Amino acid sequence: MLHKIGIMSALIVGFAMPAAAECLIQKDGIGGIKLGQNLKQVKQKFPKAKMERESDAEGVAFVAITLSKDVMVLAFQNGDNDPDTPIKLHKKINFLETDSPTCHTASGVHPGMKIKDAEAKLGKVKGIQLSEIEAREYATFARQPKHFGFRVEQGAGIYPGKGEAPNQTRRYRQTGRIEAISVSQSRGFDN
Repeated sequence: MLHKIGIMSALIVGFAMPAAAECLIQKDGIGGIKLGQNLKQVKQKFPKAKMERESDAEGVAFVAITLSKDVMVLAFQNGDNDPDTPIKLHKKINFLETDSPTCHTASGVHPGMKIKDAEAKLGKVKGIQLSEIEAREYATFARQPKHFGFRVEQGAGIYPGKGEAPNQTRRYRQTGRIEAISVSQSRGFDN
């Protein structure tokens, strides 16, 4: 009898707990985190979220927001350039990025997807740009939503000449994949 009560209690508690939110990438946010919000608002909406100060290889400061074991979103804030300073809860978010494969756009494009499969949803690749400073590659698609950015894995583009940065191409390796998807108030890479 106690065993049945335990099972029933677990079922009731399980139904009462909110289901994991879908990680949707939209023009104004990722996974329920919105551009223009500050980190205090994010913490109020997602009280269990873990926030950590991070920086990339070039020293760019951001806050890594872990929403679940499968979802991490990187938040960049205007004027927050020092990775050694504490997290600023009241500064507004102006750029979000995720490399979590469970996050996806309304059309189903997600990090980890092959570029050629994304073309079926976003149109042909207009160009892949190899950035000069960090040697990252960004793809632009014919029908991609405004404010979206698609970083592709290093070596995805087939560049004329020696492939030195900066460089642009429309050709890519068939095995090339989308590494991360970002949203911002203005799209930074338009070929």
